[in-house]
Amino acid sequence: MEDGPHPELDFDPLDDTKLWPEDQFPWLPVGKMVLNKNPENFHTEVEQAAFGTGVLVDGLDFSDDKMLQGRTFSYSDTQRYRIGANYLQLPINAAKKRVATNQEGGQLRYEDDKAPGQNPHVNYEPSILGGLQEAKQLGKEHTPKVEGNLVRESIDRNDNTKQAGETYRRFEQWEKDELINNLVNDLSICDKRIQDKMIALAEDADEEYGRRLREGIAEKTKEMANHTMEIGEELRPLGAEDAHQAVKDAVEKGRDAEPY
Repeated sequence: MEDGPHPELDFDPLDDTKLWPEDQFPWLPVGKMVLNKNPENFHTEVEQAAFGTGVLVDGLDFSDDKMLQGRTFSYSDTQRYRIGANYLQLPINAAKKRVATNQEGGQLRYEDDKAPGQNPHVNYEPSILGGLQEAKQLGKEHTPKVEGNLVRESIDRNDNTKQAGETYRRFEQWEKDELINNLVNDLSICDKRIQDKMIALAEDADEEYGRRLREGIAEKTKEMANHTMEIGEELRPLGAEDAHQAVKDAVEKGRDAEPY
């Protein structure tokens, strides 16, 4: 999608609660991520993994999405606080290609990544004493033109149920069944005012969606009222005694579906 306000759309393309219809904005392949194994050490490969929207390769730039703009700073800042100033030196986060920078010191710095011939006493740029030089930028730097008042106000194109209904109607039958089942299980233990609000939103999105949600909650509530709880039994017990069975069920019930 080209930069700009796009008044021809009935939704704000930078509204994070909206989808970009694939028939209007076809997906473009930008890369491939291959998940080829499970973590062998949860701490080193999962807990210490650090992602940030501000870590970009040449050729990519940020959109005007306010959510993304805020995360561009906060994510990397959070990782430095959570893991350490040199979190990018950890094997799980380190670049596949060698990186040389002028960054020095900081907690847990364990690798001295000087470039060949680099003066170890120079950590600034420019310098005539053998310091690193900033890499040349590829292409023309993006310089957006920003004009207008900085305000806080509601998004003017805020139909919050149209796309939900369209998405529901595109679902296969099994996807609809699983969605209703998940919502019913969660909403059945909520305050009735919350249930009514969610049902109203679903009805506004799609008649079938709202009707099935209403009927499902009523049936689940009746079932729970007739259930006699035993001593020590909880409505939503904690623990993972049946975790192995849950994994098996997930594999057996798993289905392939086109992303929406």
